[in-house]
Amino acid sequence: MQKILIMLCLIASLVTGAWAISIYTVQFTTNPGSDGTYPSSFVGKNVSLEGIVTATNYRGGGYFISEALNGAWRGILILDRNPGIRKGDRVYVSGTVSETFGMTCLQDISQTRVLESSVSLPRPVVLTTGQLSQADEAEAYEGVYAKLMNATAYGSKALKNKLNVTDGSGTCMVTGGSFGDKELFKSSGGAYSSISGIVTYGFSEFSLSPISSTDLVGNQPTSIQSRSWGKIKSIYK
Repeated sequence: MQKILIMLCLIASLVTGAWAISIYTVQFTTNPGSDGTYPSSFVGKNVSLEGIVTATNYRGGGYFISEALNGAWRGILILDRNPGIRKGDRVYVSGTVSETFGMTCLQDISQTRVLESSVSLPRPVVLTTGQLSQADEAEAYEGVYAKLMNATAYGSKALKNKLNVTDGSGTCMVTGGSFGDKELFKSSGGAYSSISGIVTYGFSEFSLSPISSTDLVGNQPTSIQSRSWGKIKSIYK
């Protein structure tokens, strides 16, 4: 019986190439690092991950994957110009964990396989603008598919594809153009019932990056349960 189990394990390893570890395992950290960007403890190591593609064509050179059960530490950037990857693909990907401009990613990709296509996307994690404005809380959602609710945009950066938004808990940035739509924002103000996208990091700040114009939903009567958010370390320690 033991020999049979060993053989099955060997066959499985040949089929998959390696055992995939969770995105959470790669992303989770409590160490801010020397520059405060919370680098992964797996930097420099070769790993294999499985996840659902939540967005493609990130700055023309990558895509994001998420675990099926979305949440903190459960999304990551894959730096690979693979034209065959589509949103909704469930993929198995191998590469080297790295930090690029403060974002944890997988690069130097050695293997990519589409395990399944047209998979339902994970539900976006509902965050507050206050959470994204605080680096110690926002770090846990880097690379995660997320959503802001009942947010008002203001400021004068719309022409640069950047908007300041708030839901009353603090002000954060929403950045357009990361996924190819260079004219995502038509004005510098307005109210939104929801804004969805990927939490990204750049120029020393976190922001929510909508994937397309459909991620910006105009204001309409909505209601969400009020919730109290603590510091991320107290939630996930």
